[in-house]
Amino acid sequence: MPSSLLFATNSEGRVYTLSTNSATWREFPYLGLEFKKIAAVPHFVWAIGGDRQVYVYVFGLDVPIRVKEESYENERWIPIEGFSKKLLPTDRCKFSSADGNVERNIDKIRLPSMAWQWDGDWHLDLDMDGQQLGEDGWMYALDFPATYSAKKSWNSYVRRRKWIRFRRYSALNSWCAVAPLHKDPTQEPFIDVTVGGTNVPNAPTGTMIVWAITAHGRAMYRTGVSANAPEGLRWTTINTPPGCELAQISVGPTGLVWAVLYNGRAIVRTGVTRENLSGETWLDVKPPVSSNDTGNILKITQVSVGTDSVWCVTNDSHVWFRRGVKGEATGISEDAAIGSGWVEMIVNISAISVAPNDQVFAVGSTDRALYFRSGVSASDPTGKKWRQIQCSMQISRTSSSMSIVSRRSGSGSTPGSKHQSFSNLNSKDKDKGVVETCAPIENIPASPASTHSSTHGVSSISSAQARLKGDIWKYATDSSPNIGSLNLNERHKKRAAAVREYTMHACSAPAAEVVTEITGKHFETQLKNPRAWSPVRSVGSIVGTEAHPESDSAVFESDSNHHGSDAFLGEDEDHAGSQFWTECEVMWSCIAAGAVSVDPANAPNWFNEQAATGKIDVDATWRKDIIAKLQKQRESLKKLQHPEKYEKAVELSSWIKSAEARYQRPGGEFEDCLIELEWVSGAFHVAGGSGSIDACTTTSDSDSGTFTVLNPDGVTTKIQFSLSHITCVQCSSEPSAPRIALHVPRLPSYCSPIKLQFSSDAEMEDWLSHLSSVCCQINEVMGKPANNSIWVTSELGEVFVFDPLNMKANQLDKEHNCYVEKFDVNTMETPYYNTLYNGMPCGTELEISGCVYDDADQIRFDLQCHPNIKTRPKIEKFRVIAMHLNPRFNERTIVLNSMTDSEWLDEIRNDKMVFAPGATFTLRITALEHHYQIFVNDTHFTDYKYRTDPAAVTCLYVSGRVKLFNIVYRCPTLIISMQDMFWRQIGGHIKRIFSCHAGVVWGISCDNTAWVYNGGWGGQFLKGLEGNCGKINTMIDVHTYYVYENQRWNPISGFTTKSLPTDRHMWSDASGRQKRSKEHTKLLSTHCEWISDWMVDFNIPGGADKEGWQYAIDFPATYHALKKITDCVRRRRWLKKCRLTSSGPWQELSHSKILDAALQVFESDADSTNSVSDWEDMPVCAWAVASNGDVLIRHGVTQINPRGDSWEHISSEQPLIAISVGPAGQVWTVGRNGMVYFRYGIMRHNPLGEAWQMLEAPPGITFRTVSVGRAGIWALDNQNRLAVRKEITKTFPEGSHWQFLPNMPNIPPHTDTHAGFKSISVGTEVWAIALNGIICKRCGITKDNPAGAGWNLGIPGQWQHISVESFS
Repeated sequence: MPSSLLFATNSEGRVYTLSTNSATWREFPYLGLEFKKIAAVPHFVWAIGGDRQVYVYVFGLDVPIRVKEESYENERWIPIEGFSKKLLPTDRCKFSSADGNVERNIDKIRLPSMAWQWDGDWHLDLDMDGQQLGEDGWMYALDFPATYSAKKSWNSYVRRRKWIRFRRYSALNSWCAVAPLHKDPTQEPFIDVTVGGTNVPNAPTGTMIVWAITAHGRAMYRTGVSANAPEGLRWTTINTPPGCELAQISVGPTGLVWAVLYNGRAIVRTGVTRENLSGETWLDVKPPVSSNDTGNILKITQVSVGTDSVWCVTNDSHVWFRRGVKGEATGISEDAAIGSGWVEMIVNISAISVAPNDQVFAVGSTDRALYFRSGVSASDPTGKKWRQIQCSMQISRTSSSMSIVSRRSGSGSTPGSKHQSFSNLNSKDKDKGVVETCAPIENIPASPASTHSSTHGVSSISSAQARLKGDIWKYATDSSPNIGSLNLNERHKKRAAAVREYTMHACSAPAAEVVTEITGKHFETQLKNPRAWSPVRSVGSIVGTEAHPESDSAVFESDSNHHGSDAFLGEDEDHAGSQFWTECEVMWSCIAAGAVSVDPANAPNWFNEQAATGKIDVDATWRKDIIAKLQKQRESLKKLQHPEKYEKAVELSSWIKSAEARYQRPGGEFEDCLIELEWVSGAFHVAGGSGSIDACTTTSDSDSGTFTVLNPDGVTTKIQFSLSHITCVQCSSEPSAPRIALHVPRLPSYCSPIKLQFSSDAEMEDWLSHLSSVCCQINEVMGKPANNSIWVTSELGEVFVFDPLNMKANQLDKEHNCYVEKFDVNTMETPYYNTLYNGMPCGTELEISGCVYDDADQIRFDLQCHPNIKTRPKIEKFRVIAMHLNPRFNERTIVLNSMTDSEWLDEIRNDKMVFAPGATFTLRITALEHHYQIFVNDTHFTDYKYRTDPAAVTCLYVSGRVKLFNIVYRCPTLIISMQDMFWRQIGGHIKRIFSCHAGVVWGISCDNTAWVYNGGWGGQFLKGLEGNCGKINTMIDVHTYYVYENQRWNPISGFTTKSLPTDRHMWSDASGRQKRSKEHTKLLSTHCEWISDWMVDFNIPGGADKEGWQYAIDFPATYHALKKITDCVRRRRWLKKCRLTSSGPWQELSHSKILDAALQVFESDADSTNSVSDWEDMPVCAWAVASNGDVLIRHGVTQINPRGDSWEHISSEQPLIAISVGPAGQVWTVGRNGMVYFRYGIMRHNPLGEAWQMLEAPPGITFRTVSVGRAGIWALDNQNRLAVRKEITKTFPEGSHWQFLPNMPNIPPHTDTHAGFKSISVGTEVWAIALNGIICKRCGITKDNPAGAGWNLGIPGQWQHISVESFS
């Protein structure tokens, strides 16, 4: 789980944060402003300052907030003048929105507030849905509105072009003032603020809800707040029932709002939905009744709302839990919003805060300490007990706690003082003898709801535009700013001035950023420190309408002369000596848990239970006795002589595991069976070592075992094979059908893979762990794989790796400095085929030994290539033979030739007969630079000049009356047999994976969370059988299930579920081929749990109407949100989310969600490495695409620091979805519009490059991913076709055009039902995963033919994504 922050303020108004990955409070830099109330959600904090005004703080964003402003320039054709800006009265404005309903003159588009600045000037967008427009950017149509095209035609009467400009939120990591309600901030100050609504059902991503309360008891709703507009648009008054004056308010993640009145009652806002975030009506909720004998009605003093829980504090300092609240249903169900009754927790609490996952934090009433409610879960929402949060603190020297610590001479608080906090927590109830009681109270009927009305004031707009003037105050000489509404006292002013003066002399302050000043009508000013934002008294508004300098000069003009230079306060850095660490008593006043996510099963290191329960008695008698016995035993073991003479206490030399299961062969049905796993350990013996066990070493012979599938009678055998023949053990479960797939390529094709179905998930996982463990032991693969491993993920999210280290050790011939693979072909008969996985590149040698039969007429040896396949006019295969060696005994000659496109070339005859019937022979073919060198019986026979590139060779073919003895294949590079690759499961749950030569591996889960491999092995799948090498962490992923509801229109009843016989299922998947239903959708395993109900998905691509429907002419077609008269079908998408909990050797990369990533080591750096230490410090080029489509580059990524240090943002006008980095550092991306972009200008001194260049694609072609490596530039389009970039040179690294590989059914790896690919990865070789889940490697790639000629196939493992960038 990633780190998250808990916020709190102390009695001085200072803000502190506590990270879940830390045990230390960190103080926010003090800028002369205290805070009374704070509320937080991830990355956003809202607060009430000491001046009773509202402030917002944006933190922890890797991707800056960047918004694109658009304006369409419209023109109409006039017969005489041509295209003109003169439009018809019924036409849209000259500059308008996309639909033409809103005027958007680029001269009148202003920045929302002072927290924003323009990022560039207005410029034309030359892209229209992936089509490149002309330099002037015009799009033509028949009329407004209509379908626009890039080319002008004879009936184009109107045209438009799109102007765009980006604005950036520049107040990151700083407090930014939100405009007050009135020109005079003291007229109606704020007393409370709350933020939530991050998980409103079906709301767009980034939605937030902010409420506030004024000193007059009015409820104010902030409109327009989102992740892209942190400060929102304006305050809107929400009317409350008569006589209801609000004192405190809280909003939950789902938008549920509870407010506390001054009379101690509570009201609840209902009807909060994605369409109406402010809700509809208020309902009254009576406070709880005291559980003592008096039965007095208590007064609620504070309330906090979570997802499925509401907690409150009453005037007797007791805590109450509201049962029956269901967050996701609160918008449509009043009962779910108000709950059903109160449950009492008799404790001594003054304030409480509920996290989004319903974990509870509180502030003690007497000791003012912070507490965490442990044991809170869905089954036990009230939890078990309170645990005090005890962490050291980072105290600023400006804090008054400084003097307290100084008097203590730096000593921290004693355990006794902290123990006193727990006694204070329950001090009021000691006489009762009860710590907590539960007092359920009946449901209270709500009071009549009142309707609300929003007051929209109209601000006056002055024709004269005011401009802020002045300079930033001088750090060392000037006094602190006069903030006006802050009302800072002299003590705080002196503190701020002292900190600034110290900062200047420390010489460690960051350089001030320069912000471009643009004059004129636009509201912009030059800021020397744009990160620093502070309250501006002159920024005010009428209720409901925000006032800004460019729109209401009367509000700003008077103050700009005096406070223009005081508009911003910089954030102080933690310079040396300004802050220090200590433990001291802190009086906490407020806590905000809206941004923290605490896993109750893995609580952070915030608690010191020993200090709370007293000291541990280290001198206890029982403790000393145990230590003495252990020491005595250790001494006796050290004195042991010749330990090898002693037998082992426990020796597992052999064991058998059996169970009942169901067995399936490929294409067959499941049959009942018995399975039996027999394991035989190698013979262990202890060698060497005398006097100490630590000096002894153990050796073992190889382990072995067999797997047997028996008939239900337990006697007859269905199939049996050695465990060493298993190349992959894989989970292949389906809902309610836990299964394992065993891949055994050495078995006949109709027997592998073997699928076994078990009665329960627990039994399946038990067998999966045992089979994985014994197979890894036999193949001698443990721990972290080598840096050049191949990584792959399955459709179920399992992570597998092929480690070539053992294969290298077995094949390496140190004498000849090459890799050797020997084929025993004694039992083979001709015709004989043998795949040459590396082809015949320069330096390769093929040695064939055998005997010619006496009656042989002729024999032949062919080095064959993949056939050329041509699709027009029909699909045909044309044979290609690189070299044909044909001894003809009847003609007493040897013929050499080649074949291209099934036609023989000019043959070469050699009358020197070196083969003879009845004689043995040894044929050796060596590939040199320009020709094959042929030796027969160790004598040079001839040379054969290349007619086909030898790298295109894929197989050896031998025919005729010949008996083969042995074949030896020698190659300069490792020989990878696709069928013999052993795939080891690593652990964890990852959907996409990325690797590089330095051994750094990243992964992305279903919810776009980025993970980093930490070098371990194990997790949930292994059950600890191998000790879980490395650190195993819990991994939580969220998967979304989709079901499509389809309807067809008929003239009588409109849209109904009655369909045509040729239509798709009325409940189906996205393609319509598979029948789906909400009722029959089941979870995959017991590790999954539903976290939502079925709901309509309004965020479907293409948009949807208010009911979620999309319309089209017919199935399938392009869907749109608004119904047209020609639309006869419609569909809508339902979604339901489940949470999958697993574990593996992965840790989270950062808070940012990632769509795609790319890791690469520069080619020059990789070639210069000579030692292991060189790889450890080798910089890794790490790029990624954020969830909003922006590009990020990760700095500081190395083998010893795979997570890196920080992100740097690279702007892009088009949102992106995929990215790849080549060995020379070149970056290629795919936009959301399906176009491929190339980043030019990347050099070692400029690793970020200059700009993006779009590469034109054939009409109608859109891409979805790209991969770059030494083997070329490959891409995958949305029709699942592969394309390779042609004519790539140093001068033109982007190439000239795309060559597409056709997907032809029934030509491997394609089938009738699955033709195409779903993943592509390019390194020194090209690997892909076909739609049917088969791993493929492209062969026949040469300089003349970069697209290659065919595929070598691996095992069909239901694979999803592959990464071979690290393989070499």
